[in-house]
Amino acid sequence: MNLMYDRSVTFPEGFKANGIAAGIKQNGLPDLGIIVSDSSADVAAVFTKNKFQAAPILISKQNLTGSNPKARAIVVNSGCANAMTGKAGIRSAQRVVAEVAKQLRISQKEILTASTGVIGRQLPADIIAEAMPTLLSGLAREGDGVFCRSIMTTDKFPKQLAVEVPLSRNRSFRIGATAKGAGMIHPNMATMLCFITTDAAIEHRQLQALLRKGVDVSFNTITVDGDTSTNDTVFLMANGLSGVKLKTPGEFKIFESALNTVLRELATMIVRDGEGATRFVRLVVETAASYEEAVRVGRAVGVSPLVKTAIFGGDPNWGRVLSAVGNCEARFDPARVELRIGDYSVFKKNEPQDVDLSVIESLFSQKEIEMTIRLNAGRETAQVFTCDLSYDYVKINGEYTT
Repeated sequence: MNLMYDRSVTFPEGFKANGIAAGIKQNGLPDLGIIVSDSSADVAAVFTKNKFQAAPILISKQNLTGSNPKARAIVVNSGCANAMTGKAGIRSAQRVVAEVAKQLRISQKEILTASTGVIGRQLPADIIAEAMPTLLSGLAREGDGVFCRSIMTTDKFPKQLAVEVPLSRNRSFRIGATAKGAGMIHPNMATMLCFITTDAAIEHRQLQALLRKGVDVSFNTITVDGDTSTNDTVFLMANGLSGVKLKTPGEFKIFESALNTVLRELATMIVRDGEGATRFVRLVVETAASYEEAVRVGRAVGVSPLVKTAIFGGDPNWGRVLSAVGNCEARFDPARVELRIGDYSVFKKNEPQDVDLSVIESLFSQKEIEMTIRLNAGRETAQVFTCDLSYDYVKINGEYTT
């Protein structure tokens, strides 16, 4: 399975996309995108658990009601979150969906929508409606690149990926995906969005289960700053146009593995692009009582400002890591915990280990750092990915709306 980093949502058969600068953003960058399937697709979705859910999430949830929801299009804007915008925000989201339905001559029920950007500002529905003919006239099989750029906000680079997966008897299917996100990243399903397409045929119930599991082992294992957004959304569309219908448990396992690979790779891209980030950190939590507790411990470390600032400064203050572990509500005996930085054990059996401080300082100064926390409380392992907290993070978010 070869990962292709120059393709995304239009790599699977039967999908087109486009992205344009509609005028939502004041800087003139692309800010309106759409994905369209040639035929009705089975669809799955995962949304933020933030109680202040944005208008596009409420509209999409309505369109996903029923036992077997379908979708033909996903329309996305950046530059305005359309969150905490009241009834006017709902009407604006509905108008955008209605405009897409009218021009594509499809049901509004088959259109999903997402937004990202500043919270509390009204979505300029008039501007979007005026730009819609241009957006739709440019739909193309090669439109995934411009779509990826149209959903970006503070992202420094587009995050895209595609794979072709062989099955038996010369059968194969494709998966394409793109994500955006760099700040407000602490998914609990950051401002993160992800859109996935596949030309395999999978019915809704199975698709939803696979997506939920995939999100849990990918986007729900990353943290940049500990803030969960009002707009976090992951959509997966399966139109079946490859002619491949997954049937056997083995085939579903192959699809699940490919999907999880794509999602994990996109998730780590988001961390590497964390606002102001200079270092990427892989936290491995081993021998936990449960997978959930392993993730909980990793998140406690990954979100700690004291840990993140130490990493930014290259300060080998590993005691902050264990302090964060100790603050976490997980089952373990502190006397059995071991902390490793890279290949070096720095704390074990309630005793600091004899490691030259200059060695740890060198490890903390690397662009990529791995820490292993062995709880010795069970058999479960999880990985959590985070980054440092730099001066630039404060600057970016201190000036976000100005």
